[in-house]
Amino acid sequence: MSKERIKETCEEIAAQIIAALDNPPEDGTRWVMPWDKSLAGGLPLNIVTGRAYGGNFNGFMLMMAGINFGDNRWAGAGQWKKSGNLVRKGEKGTPIFFPKLACNSCGRPCGFAKKCKPCGANLKAKGATKFIGFGSSYTFNNQQTTNPFPSAEIPDVDPEVGHEAAAALVKGIDADFRMGGGRAFYSPREDFIMVPEAGAFTTTADFWATTIHEHAHWTGAANRLNREGIVKFSGFGSEGYAYEELVAEIGAAFTCAYLGVKREGLMDNHVAYLANWRKALKNDPTVIQRAANEAGRVMRYLVDKGEGSGK
Repeated sequence: MSKERIKETCEEIAAQIIAALDNPPEDGTRWVMPWDKSLAGGLPLNIVTGRAYGGNFNGFMLMMAGINFGDNRWAGAGQWKKSGNLVRKGEKGTPIFFPKLACNSCGRPCGFAKKCKPCGANLKAKGATKFIGFGSSYTFNNQQTTNPFPSAEIPDVDPEVGHEAAAALVKGIDADFRMGGGRAFYSPREDFIMVPEAGAFTTTADFWATTIHEHAHWTGAANRLNREGIVKFSGFGSEGYAYEELVAEIGAAFTCAYLGVKREGLMDNHVAYLANWRKALKNDPTVIQRAANEAGRVMRYLVDKGEGSGK
């Protein structure tokens, strides 16, 4: 490993990132999720609306129930009927719960409508509604229907082909690295990394960029680089979490450049991702440079560990 090469890579990529963030494109380019949720599975989805089920409790209950069916796609009986695929007779639904709201002007139940039908009040105004309890309904899994929709097959992709250096580095790091599901994350509590299978990604470069991003988070554990955003996790959306995301994404950009992981538009996606988290830090003009300095330590740790000199 050349320390000079690492230093040059960090300086070059940091300059590109800072320049891009200071001069954003006029079209307002946004970060694009690099994997296909319909292939990767993941959180329980309403098959009619395509949206994930909201609420931690509902999502957890459907996720656990979905394990028994091997399917994460759900809908209400009426929704299944409209889709032309009826629920089989005798099937038991899985309950989900939702808050019930009433109009403060007339007291009538109003659901989540924009306007109260009985009195015409604007329900989007602050204080226009009040919570009156919880309601429930039943959902049915795709596998409980008369003609279950087929599952999309994840293409069998060997991510090492063309990315031998990245594969060798990740093997050398030897973290608890798992593939599957529809989410990419690092679990500080259990100290493991999870990303969707390579075939669910748009390109293998995206698979490695995501994998390296999660390994960057992994370096923050107390027995490694001991970063506050990992060891003192303060919640998703907090400033501490936003800063940790900046460090991880810049560290991933540095390491991808070092390893030759690239595709057209990959740097643009790095920058778009960083722009989202930078806003959470109130556009602090110093935050990117500070995060870049820390990201340099992340890259050196990963390269040292992966190439053997850290052993």
